[in-house]
Amino acid sequence: MKNNQIVTPNQFGLASGENAMLARRPYINNQGQSVISHNTGQMDSNGQFVYKEKQINTNATLRKDEWINLEDTIIESFRERLVIVDDLQSAGLTYNAGGLGTMISEWETGSEITDAEITMDGESKADKDRQEFGLAGVPIPVIHKEFTIGERMMLASRQRGAGLDVTTGTEAARAVARVSEAMVFNGANIGAVRSAADSYSIPGLTTFASRETYTISDWSDATNVTTETIFAEILEMVQALETNQRKYGPFTIYIPGAYAFRFRQDFKEFSDKTLMERVTDEDVIARVRVSDVLSTGNVVMVEMNRSVIDLAIASDIATVQWASGSGWTNEFQVYAAWAPRLKTDYDGRCGILHATTS
Repeated sequence: MKNNQIVTPNQFGLASGENAMLARRPYINNQGQSVISHNTGQMDSNGQFVYKEKQINTNATLRKDEWINLEDTIIESFRERLVIVDDLQSAGLTYNAGGLGTMISEWETGSEITDAEITMDGESKADKDRQEFGLAGVPIPVIHKEFTIGERMMLASRQRGAGLDVTTGTEAARAVARVSEAMVFNGANIGAVRSAADSYSIPGLTTFASRETYTISDWSDATNVTTETIFAEILEMVQALETNQRKYGPFTIYIPGAYAFRFRQDFKEFSDKTLMERVTDEDVIARVRVSDVLSTGNVVMVEMNRSVIDLAIASDIATVQWASGSGWTNEFQVYAAWAPRLKTDYDGRCGILHATTS
C-alpha cells in the first residue's frame, strides 16, 4: 500500500474500495509494520479524501492482502444471499441512520388534506386545512456472527504461499445475510425499544399490522392451479392495493422458491411467453423476485417507494478482528446494523400486500 492513498468516501463517510476494509483495521504492511489506514482530513483537487498509513503500537494479525481477500470473499458471499436488502440498496431506498451510535430511527407520517376548490375568480372563500403528523420508528439491531482462525493455520498458509482459508468467514457472512433477509420479511423479535413516550419494534413485510392481505391458491399445485389462475390472482392483488391503499405501483413481487418453477412455465398451453414474461408485461409489475427466506404459502407485493419502505443503515456489512487472550486464536465477527422501515401515511395506508394460501 502506498503512503498516500486517494479514495472516495461512500455514503456513510467511510473509505470505499480497498480502504473500506483497511480503515480502522490494523494490518501488516510491506515493511512488516503494524499500521492502519486513516483519513488525513485532506482532499485532492477532485474532491477525494487522501488516506495514509499510520503506524500503531498494537500488534496487527492480518496482512493487507489477507484483509482484502477476507473482505472480498465475505462481501461476495453476503450479496449472493441477499434479495430484498440488495433491491432496497440498488434502488437507493436507504437511510443513513448516523452510525453505530444510533439505536432508533424515527420518521414522521403525514395525512392528506381536503380537496381543492373550483371557482371562476380565485377570490371566493375556500375551506382551509392543514396536515396532521404522527411519529413512527424502529430500533436498529446489530446482526452478527463470529468465527475464528487459528494462529498456526494462518502462519502455515503464509509459509506455503497459499491464500488464507476464509471458508468459515464465508458461512458467517451468509448467516448474517440470511437473518437480514428474514428480518425484512418476518420482522425481528428483539423486544420493544422506547423513545420518549413511544415504543418501537421491528415488523416485517409479512407481519406489518397495516399491510393489505389477500388469499391465494396453492401456486405450487400444478395439477389444480393453472398459470392463468396465478396471473388472475396477481391482478386482483394489484387491484386491492390500488383501491384499498391508493398505491399504484410499479410493484415488485417476492415469491418463495417453491413457486419459482410455475413462473418458468408457459402462460398458456403452447404459448410463446412464460408466466414470468406475461406478469412483467404489465406496467404495474416491475419484476418478480425469488427469496429463499419466504416460506411456502407466502407472497409479498411491494411498491418500492421511499414512502412505503426503506432500509435504515447504521453500518453496512463489516468485519472486525481481535486476538484471544492467549494469542493462539484470532477472533473475527461479521456484522451489519440496519433495520427495515415499513411506512404508512397518517391514515394508515401503505403499499404492502401479503398474500397467503389460508
